[in-house]
Amino acid sequence: MKHINNQRTLSFKIFTGITFSLLSTLSISTAAVAGDALEESASLSPLATHSLLMDVDRVGNHLIALGERGHILLSEDEGNSWQQVPSPVRVTLTAADFVDDKTGWVTGHDGVILKTQDGGYTWTKQMDGYQANKLMQDLAQQRLAQSEQALENATAEQQSELEDEIGELTIQLEDAEAFSDEGPSRPFLGVWFKNADEGIVVGAFGLILHTIDGGNSWKAWYDHIDNASSFHLNDITQIGDQLFIAAEAGTLYRSDDWGMTWEMLDSPYEGSFFGIIGDDKGRIIAYGLRGHAFQSLNSGDTWQKIDTGIDSSLFSGTLLSDGSAVLVGAAGISLHIDSNGRVINTNQSPSRLPFSHVIESKNKSLLIAGPGGIHTAAVTEGK
Repeated sequence: MKHINNQRTLSFKIFTGITFSLLSTLSISTAAVAGDALEESASLSPLATHSLLMDVDRVGNHLIALGERGHILLSEDEGNSWQQVPSPVRVTLTAADFVDDKTGWVTGHDGVILKTQDGGYTWTKQMDGYQANKLMQDLAQQRLAQSEQALENATAEQQSELEDEIGELTIQLEDAEAFSDEGPSRPFLGVWFKNADEGIVVGAFGLILHTIDGGNSWKAWYDHIDNASSFHLNDITQIGDQLFIAAEAGTLYRSDDWGMTWEMLDSPYEGSFFGIIGDDKGRIIAYGLRGHAFQSLNSGDTWQKIDTGIDSSLFSGTLLSDGSAVLVGAAGISLHIDSNGRVINTNQSPSRLPFSHVIESKNKSLLIAGPGGIHTAAVTEGK
């Protein structure tokens, strides 16, 4: 029996399927359909450049974009034109991270992890949801067995605490078994690599894996983070020498040791956060549901609310070269925020379609991913 709250399941489907793409079909998946999408390569199509794209990133001297149906696109002219490259899967791809101009990873729906070693021109599949579910279940079984063994040798004082722990671990195992029975239903939503070997991926319902060999093998990592409620881990990012995870239900995590341990920060908000951006001087901005955004000048120890003036959810952000920031999100909203955390400009695209990701181009304009592909906009105007 799965103990995950049904309302959270529904809200997550709305987030992944409707909020980003307005296409409810993205959130409808059976194990059989997922299996096909995991085994079949993405179709090469001239329409791929106009499809839903979830992420855009700079890799050396070119750009990479990725999105629905396994589409991966490259641009060598700063986004003026795009070339689709082969992808080994046709599930929606969600996030990318590169450690240099050759080596990078992409995450996606159905527990997919892809790797490239040539700058994104070719890709291999390293992980899918079947394997991820097994890793999570194996760790749950191992932790429960260890606690049961400890109970056999426990003192009277230790027994009560261990019995409570065993109860919680039993629930975690039952949930892990239920996810395994369900198939590869959980998406990965974020990826970070320290170097060519060490990395972490995060996703829905507490999904988190760690590797020390470039993704050739992975370990379930949820025992390194305080997330007993299996909140969605929506994004992972490095800011300076620290890592941050933006999560469901107002949850924010920070790590000072490259993800070996995580501290849950005092949160300024009870709603979900979808991302964090920042610089190496302690300034960070966390953003999420219903237009909520907060700035910290001490790496998340304390927060100040940013008066965004909107109630549209914010899905992505980037710090610009001049120190200001841009946040984008639902309904085609973009916010330009100065270094003091003040919104200096708000724009909305005429289409009202959501924006899923934003970066700054070399000519100081914005490259924005979303339905219809990559859009270009000036910092001070919508597109």
